[in-house]
Amino acid sequence: MNSILEQLETIKEIGNKKIAVLIRHGEREKIPDGQFGADCMLTEKGMSEAVAMGGELSRYKIVKILTSPIPRCVQTSELLIKGMDKDLEIIKDTHLGDPGFHISNGDEAGRFYLEYGSEGVYERFAAGESMEGIKDIDFLKVEAVDWLKSQMHETGVMLFVTHDALIAHFAYANGIKKYTRENWVEYLDGIVVEL
Repeated sequence: MNSILEQLETIKEIGNKKIAVLIRHGEREKIPDGQFGADCMLTEKGMSEAVAMGGELSRYKIVKILTSPIPRCVQTSELLIKGMDKDLEIIKDTHLGDPGFHISNGDEAGRFYLEYGSEGVYERFAAGESMEGIKDIDFLKVEAVDWLKSQMHETGVMLFVTHDALIAHFAYANGIKKYTRENWVEYLDGIVVEL
């Protein structure tokens, strides 16, 4: 079972709480070497899994969906809604990607991501290494949490469709989960945060 669904099932009285779900987009096409892959869309498998995930999420009171404006995240959001069979607005927000709230300067951070990949940048972040263009742990403990809270205007579950690196950095900074190359953020998985 998907760990997001497992996490949601453990929350008592979930309908009376404000729950943020940071979820990675569905399976995407392979990113060409030396590129960021902003235009890579979901695979057929990624599309069908996103619809199925939406069906699973339909058991919960989903109140809002925010997404990275990167096309594969928007596509994932649309397919989740299709699976939920609900009429929800999709709100695009650059806090979730392009560049994301863990990035202070996309050009500077981009150099690190092209050289080390998402997992390599995360390893350096978790080791406390300062990298130009990437925000530090203290920022993700305070300002990123405050931003999430500011989006929650009612009780229920809110989906934040985003990217693996943002989820990994946020989870590490807030003591939620430590990722490694062996347990990296899977497609359509992520973390659940009670706010």
